[in-house]
Amino acid sequence: MDKLLFRRILVAGLTALAIIYVVYLLLSANFNVIPTENAEQVTVTDKIYSNGYIIRDETYVKNTSGGVVSYNVDDGDEVKKGGSVASVFSSEEDAVARTKAASLEDSMKALTKLEQTRRSNTEGIETVNNDITTNIETFLYNINNANIGKLDSNINSIINSVNHYQSFTGKTSSFKPEIASLQSQINELKKSSGDSIADIKAPKAGYFVANCDGYENCFDYSKIGNLTLDNLKNMKKSSVPDNTIGKVISSLNWYIACEITADEATDLTLWGDDVTVDFSDASSNTVPASIYKIVQYNNSDKALVILQCTYMDTTLSEIRQEPVEIGMGSYSGLRVSKKAIHDDYVEKTTYDDKGNEHKESKKVQGVYVLYGSEVQFKEISIVYAGNDYVLCDSSPTDGTLFSGETISLYDQIITEGDDLYDGKVIK
Repeated sequence: MDKLLFRRILVAGLTALAIIYVVYLLLSANFNVIPTENAEQVTVTDKIYSNGYIIRDETYVKNTSGGVVSYNVDDGDEVKKGGSVASVFSSEEDAVARTKAASLEDSMKALTKLEQTRRSNTEGIETVNNDITTNIETFLYNINNANIGKLDSNINSIINSVNHYQSFTGKTSSFKPEIASLQSQINELKKSSGDSIADIKAPKAGYFVANCDGYENCFDYSKIGNLTLDNLKNMKKSSVPDNTIGKVISSLNWYIACEITADEATDLTLWGDDVTVDFSDASSNTVPASIYKIVQYNNSDKALVILQCTYMDTTLSEIRQEPVEIGMGSYSGLRVSKKAIHDDYVEKTTYDDKGNEHKESKKVQGVYVLYGSEVQFKEISIVYAGNDYVLCDSSPTDGTLFSGETISLYDQIITEGDDLYDGKVIK
């Protein structure tokens, strides 16, 4: 046999024997693996999950003149009672031309204002730059929240702020040529198109929304306090009148009605405070709300909760039925698995007026913590209980704990094990 091959076989054999011997030593040793988890700081919100039905004070806006409608406001814009919502033209060409002319007039007004204030501008460059940044952030926010109706206005604001920068830094000496060009285009559009044949006004003050879903009149807004669970379940939309061009959402308050369990109703009743609402499928904003009414029904495992809201944006003005998360409160503490909790005795030392030492012992709730190879039992103060874990206070007030000592951040809490006791040494 070749010497090199023999040497390789010998080395491989010896290596295998060494590995087998080490494994044997590990398996034959009294080696205990204690499963632990680190105590970590966690914040949770106690939530109720349901489906919410939105009830608002909504009034249809109608076109009684026929023709082609051109909106003068965007979705979510505030309107005054009697304020112009839309103009009516005899043809689509006239409507498009006049809409374009109105947009150019807005641009011309912005440039004219910049031209008038250009020489007397006392703002700093930081203010001008911040204006650009803010407008871009608003634009991106409206894209992320599907506020499509706001985008044209956002784009105009961005262009205006960039023009302001150009003027401030001297890169543009005058906007007079641009203003003249815009005026010429406006004159041509107005000359080639007819005037509006009617002006549609808002019947009430509030927020304008072009989309109507047929649920606007399903329940009398003024009787929200009389809403029942049966009413909620039997909500049916009706047909929207053909001449409807949108609606006005008036009144400061709007409501979210939800079916919940009797236990959840009890939790909300005990909470009795303001809550938060997240629309997981519709809006990224957390909406503040208050508990308007809770109705629990006898001999039923279901209940009705009505939440009152005042915050409104374009997305919220358009939704009707959405999954909701009702947040009752946030809790912070050290996370501990429920399976790690045990009952054991702790001891504390006190002294009387004469300085004599007294030791007391009491059985309390706590966890076993691994410090090196030694097990120590630590009392806990639970501030929140989830399905399979609890949150514990790391700094409870004096008198909360019998022993006065509890777990700390990153303690290694033993989650499983037999014959655990305070002072046990893990070999």
